[in-house]
Amino acid sequence: MPHRDTHSHRTPSPLAPWSTSLGWVASRCLQAPPHPLTCTRCLDACPVDALAFHQHGDGVSLLASDACHGCGQCVPACPSEALVSAEVDALIAKQVEGESLRLGCHRVTEGSNQHRLHCLRALGPDLLAWLAARAAPEGVALDLPHGCRDCPAALTDTQDDWRSAAEALATIIDTPARSDFRAARAAVSRRDLLRGRPAPRFPPIAADDAAPKARRLQRQKAAAEALGDTRAAPALPGLSLTTDACLAHGVCARVCPTEALHETQGGELGFDPQACLGCGHCLTACPEGALASVESMGKEAVTLRKSRRIDCFQCGRPFTPNDFEGASTCPACRREAALMQESFDDLFG
Repeated sequence: MPHRDTHSHRTPSPLAPWSTSLGWVASRCLQAPPHPLTCTRCLDACPVDALAFHQHGDGVSLLASDACHGCGQCVPACPSEALVSAEVDALIAKQVEGESLRLGCHRVTEGSNQHRLHCLRALGPDLLAWLAARAAPEGVALDLPHGCRDCPAALTDTQDDWRSAAEALATIIDTPARSDFRAARAAVSRRDLLRGRPAPRFPPIAADDAAPKARRLQRQKAAAEALGDTRAAPALPGLSLTTDACLAHGVCARVCPTEALHETQGGELGFDPQACLGCGHCLTACPEGALASVESMGKEAVTLRKSRRIDCFQCGRPFTPNDFEGASTCPACRREAALMQESFDDLFG
């Protein structure tokens, strides 16, 4: 069931006392009450394994160890935006529509027309697409020092999915690294203070925006439509249902954190791919394994199970009959009858 926050606003909690740029919104996180579901995408995205969930009396907290160097790659990995970056939020707020944008990380010498983030990998495909749509008809250019080579925040394997996505949405400029890598320990440097730059701050989260939602997927989809570029569109999740195996008890819809999978009072089961986080909890919650993940079935909401229901001739429980078999008994009674027949055959066969 979706979370309803009773407070008017919430402020993200810093991941570490020494870092106020990266924050966590507990009410948006699938690991935190009232929806304690398993999700480790942020932990998996951290290149130094600095993040961990900690259980305590009031629930759970997400904290960063001293190994965290503030790259922010955990931020775009979270589909519900439970992780936020004050630095990225400030960049989005000041981006002027129709104005070109050139971004560089802290290892690149700052130019007169260049904005800086500590690490450009804090921008996921959704925000890169949004920035490209915002800057259109101009473009977005990313300065990567030595192509992120020898950077602790870069991936060590040969396949760099982030760069592949960035190349489709922006112009990549491999530039020399003018300084060594350093961790983002301070919220603002002395140089920034002398220049009058304020430290980044977390924006307040409104109560009606404090629950898990597929924010990144919806943002990237809207940006791709604005750009008119299907290559920038996200891959929407898809679900299929084996109606003959489904007992229509609705547990899959009840565990869905965003109501992407929802059941009506008449027994109809619907699915909205644009609201899906792809968390997979509905798949693991279904006792019969009737749900399966499939390739994108389009952006429109679909009906996985029709509302046509009849009462089981044997137990009286309502169920959705298979259109091909036309059975008058529910799948549970049919399985029970089959097991009894097998036991009878084993005993007297």
